[in-house]
Amino acid sequence: MWGAIVMTWHYIAGELSLLLGELQGVARDDLAVRRISELRNEVEAVPFSALAGVAAQSLTLADDMCRLSLAIGDSRSFIEQLVVCHELWSFSVSAGLVVED
Repeated sequence: MWGAIVMTWHYIAGELSLLLGELQGVARDDLAVRRISELRNEVEAVPFSALAGVAAQSLTLADDMCRLSLAIGDSRSFIEQLVVCHELWSFSVSAGLVVED
């Protein structure tokens, strides 16, 4: 039983890290890239109970990135970021890391 729980935790952490990598790929400024890198390191180091906080921070950052792209009229970046943001949101809700409003 514990093996399955550990496996699930590793899957969730790995998928969250993967999605953050995708978000990093559509980031348009160095500050966002650095912050995403920090969040990926956190995902790999924190206990499962802390993943919800990292997911919430990731979603806030993704939302900020989308808003900035929209504000400066960069529709291509906005669409790319929005796609990853949606994937991150859907996964976080499905994994029980955040509660859908």
